[in-house]
Amino acid sequence: MFRKFLSTADFYQVDALLIAGDVTAKTIAPIVQDRTGRFRTKFSGKTWEGLTETELKPIEQAIADSGQYPARLTQDEYDAIRSEPGRIDALFTKMMIQQIHRWVEMAEKHLAPRGIPLFWIGGNDDKPEALAQVQSTSHVRYIDEAVVPFDEDHEILGFGWTNPSPWNTPRELPEDQLGPRLNQVLKQVRDPEHAIYMMHAPPFGTGLDIAPKLDSSFDPPRPVTQGGQEVLIPVGVHSFREAIKETQPLLTLHGHIHETRNSAKIGRSLLIDPGSEYSAGSLRGAIINLEPKRVLSHQFTTG
Repeated sequence: MFRKFLSTADFYQVDALLIAGDVTAKTIAPIVQDRTGRFRTKFSGKTWEGLTETELKPIEQAIADSGQYPARLTQDEYDAIRSEPGRIDALFTKMMIQQIHRWVEMAEKHLAPRGIPLFWIGGNDDKPEALAQVQSTSHVRYIDEAVVPFDEDHEILGFGWTNPSPWNTPRELPEDQLGPRLNQVLKQVRDPEHAIYMMHAPPFGTGLDIAPKLDSSFDPPRPVTQGGQEVLIPVGVHSFREAIKETQPLLTLHGHIHETRNSAKIGRSLLIDPGSEYSAGSLRGAIINLEPKRVLSHQFTTG
């Protein structure tokens, strides 16, 4: 999906690329090498055992392409990690950092000859410990909790923290902490009228934040159903709505809610969330035609 995303620079002939968060995987898939040198793993509901190096490679690639981190471990390493949960967390963070560095390097190599910048932020699923190791390059710019120039006419604000969810993800804050944290970044915006806000979570009650209601008494949480249908509710951030209403940026860009593909207005501000179908291998996006003082047009894409 990330390689497909980078290819949109040429396919759509764009001037800039943007990612609004959640770039890292959510799980590790252990691949255990036994004392005979063969491998075993589980993937897509199937257990694979006695694999040679040659047999393992396409399965390992399929695991990575599915959005998991394939982790090769000896039997001793696997047993040690299972006995100490802290080791699992440390390995997960290490693999996040490795992936981010690999993707930044890939993007810089691809975009530098084209002179196209990529602006990105983390999301609620991206661990702070991993994001702390991010370094921007000349064309790949990490802008979480920062305000930077976007082009000659616009500046862009990045903010990846979200309100609490039943998933209890790494970068969540209660509303009474989220608003003040955002306000510290908003103070850096010099010209809100011509600014772009890239905020991982959408504002509350805008139609960009409709998601299934979840019952957190189950692990993992389950959708609540009524009359055979999932109950849908707004789950956006109240303080984000107030910030947009008060400062009226030109454009705001959001992610977070996979089920939502929509645009909306708060006053003069245009809000866009393309949704997500990454698990199906489909890249959702939006092409935005931006002029100095207005958003001329936008078009949702799937490919």
